[in-house]
Amino acid sequence: MSASTELADNTTSDAMNERDAEPLVRVRNLKKHFPVTSGIFNRVTGHVKAVDGVTFDIYPNETVGLVGESGCGKSTTGETMLRLQEPTSGQVYFKDDQIFGLSKQQMREIRRDMQFIFQDPQSSLNPRMTVQKIIGEAIEFHEIAHGEERRRMVEDLLERVGLQPEYATRYPHEFSGGQRQRIGVARALALNPDFIVCDEPVSALDVSVQAQVINLLKDLQEEFNLSYLFIAHDLSVVEHISDRVAVMYLGHIAELAPTEELFEDPKHPYTQSLLSAIPDPDPKTRDKERVVLEGDVPSPIDPPSGCPFHTRCPARYEPCDSVEPKRTETEDGRIVRCHLYDPEYAPSDPSVVEDLPNPPTIEDIEAGEEADTTSDVSLADD
Repeated sequence: MSASTELADNTTSDAMNERDAEPLVRVRNLKKHFPVTSGIFNRVTGHVKAVDGVTFDIYPNETVGLVGESGCGKSTTGETMLRLQEPTSGQVYFKDDQIFGLSKQQMREIRRDMQFIFQDPQSSLNPRMTVQKIIGEAIEFHEIAHGEERRRMVEDLLERVGLQPEYATRYPHEFSGGQRQRIGVARALALNPDFIVCDEPVSALDVSVQAQVINLLKDLQEEFNLSYLFIAHDLSVVEHISDRVAVMYLGHIAELAPTEELFEDPKHPYTQSLLSAIPDPDPKTRDKERVVLEGDVPSPIDPPSGCPFHTRCPARYEPCDSVEPKRTETEDGRIVRCHLYDPEYAPSDPSVVEDLPNPPTIEDIEAGEEADTTSDVSLADD
């Protein structure tokens, strides 16, 4: 049985209703550059621009999927948002707090509301600690409960994620991969957070187990009113769990759109190439047009000038080499970072986009023109 038949339906009505509220998390021009050193004196000779100016919002009870090739900066984005990595620049607001300006004590308090589910359940759980201690450590550290009350809370959390309460006395090596990931989910829920970064939580699991964990995350979201940043490679998984999807390339967000619109009508050439690579078992659609990218992903140490995707783009033209594209809103709630949708640089030669299965329309460009007048205001730092 395929995962798609077991995964929960992507019901987005609750999250869409929350879109009228203030964002729970606001990311503004986030950058994380890692220094490159050389020589016996470890002189800094360059920087790896892992995240290079990322901006987006996450609303209450919403799941935003973050996808892209390996090394594009997805995991670093999630880690930097929670200050597991210190940022180079930019701002992240959680509710009304700019978390990069908080002290250690203030961060300790706010971490109760912001949690992380790690990619590898094997390495993220301490092999020398029982499940009781792994999940209960944060409960005791934040002085929520002690002793017998803490034990009952841990057992209740295990039941909520589909594990037996008696498993609390076991060690991580005694569980399967799917069970270990459920323990990781229980640990993230221990402090009753509002926001969880899920860093490829199902990539190391079998397909059937993936479906179980995805359904679990959806059920817990409804029960606890959670918001997720869901980082993944598997586009089919992202399609089922996400309300909106951000496509990332070389440290930048290329496109951000509601899930259904992005999968049915991708705008950015990179998004079109990703979606065209999804295997389709329907023989009637096997002749669908593919967007095959040539060359390798450029090094984040020395990224290309202009558009970071122009070295591989099938619709490359004059401004792409030298002019960095702006974030352009093509439709309500939809962002694309491409010159094709910018009225200032939109190509007049139709042959530029003839290799794209979904070229931009006049309506797309006109919508971008309307949104461009207010984009600076909507992205301004608070």
